[in-house]
Amino acid sequence: MDWLQENGTTLLVMVGLVAFFLRGPVLAKATGVETMSVHELAKQLASPSPPLLLDVRSQAEFDSGRIPQAILVPLSELRQQVETVRRRSASRPVAVICRSGNRSLHGAVLLKRAGFGQVFNVSGGLLSWRNQGYPIRT
Repeated sequence: MDWLQENGTTLLVMVGLVAFFLRGPVLAKATGVETMSVHELAKQLASPSPPLLLDVRSQAEFDSGRIPQAILVPLSELRQQVETVRRRSASRPVAVICRSGNRSLHGAVLLKRAGFGQVFNVSGGLLSWRNQGYPIRT
């Protein structure tokens, strides 16, 4: 009991941090969002029926470099643009990307909750895409 009294604050902070870092993957699993690597994304984009690639970064980030097939809908605007995205996807799977994979996870969860069928979060985001040498348009 003494240990808990002496270390209670530290324990609460640690539990909070673990919950913070696990909330995304737990939320994705609970909503059915799938993960896609940048290698799988490149393969899918080159296929006859590519997914809709949705970039949820800011306009400035998008302008500094993007995947050629990506369309921009910043995460802050995604909730208002769900029907536009639905029309553009035309029942295709949707792959959501951002800089590192965090914002895109939240965007993918939002789309899944809005009734989209297959939604993928691109793990590692544009950082991984660049690191693997895939093309970027500026």
